[in-house]
Amino acid sequence: MKKKNNIQDRWILILGAAGFALTALFMMNGSLERFDLMIQAGVLQGRTPALTALMIPLTYSGNWQAVTTLCLVLLLIPRTRRAYGAPLTMAALSAVLFYQILKHLFSRIRPDASLHLLEQGGYSFPSGHSLTGFLVWGTMILLLLYYYGTEGARLPLFKKEASAVPFIRSERRLKIVCGLLFLYIGLMGFSRIYVGVHWPSDVMGSWFLALPILVMLKKIIWKQYASDDPPEK
Repeated sequence: MKKKNNIQDRWILILGAAGFALTALFMMNGSLERFDLMIQAGVLQGRTPALTALMIPLTYSGNWQAVTTLCLVLLLIPRTRRAYGAPLTMAALSAVLFYQILKHLFSRIRPDASLHLLEQGGYSFPSGHSLTGFLVWGTMILLLLYYYGTEGARLPLFKKEASAVPFIRSERRLKIVCGLLFLYIGLMGFSRIYVGVHWPSDVMGSWFLALPILVMLKKIIWKQYASDDPPEK
């Protein structure tokens, strides 16, 4: 199992890193311009008052204020501090570190301001909201699956944690929650194109980039390859 997980993670890391590198390369040499304009036109033509009323709050839910509030609440509650708060905060900080550096490195201009449905400054590539959403909620999915599979075992990163770990015990509910989180990740990326502040390749690049970062976070949080021993319950 350990070897299988290693191989799977290695391929995910390679896929994500290669996908991001190619997206960045094609973006810089202009090869994605036609792709971006075609997808963008299709999304913007689908704007309706009802969909806009849904997409704007959705995209705001990925702002740093909302993510910071979520992490602080989980960190302040003793039962969720280490089980959820610390890992999700680690994921959010990783996202900020990577997208802040890369945005200034690539310095890509956002779509024309006339297309924006909200005020948004800074550079465009990669999409910070898309990267943060993928990493934070992707980490949450991994946590939920881990706690369900180990019946609430503490994370290897916090072996000395004494309090019980709250988790979803119903397989059906777990599938529903994970499905909704996957949907949210996808809709967050879509919303950034819909509100006109990102090119489609900004979102695509962020999703590719999130894969190797998520693998690295998984190794740190779970320490899964340090030992063959089963997790402590």
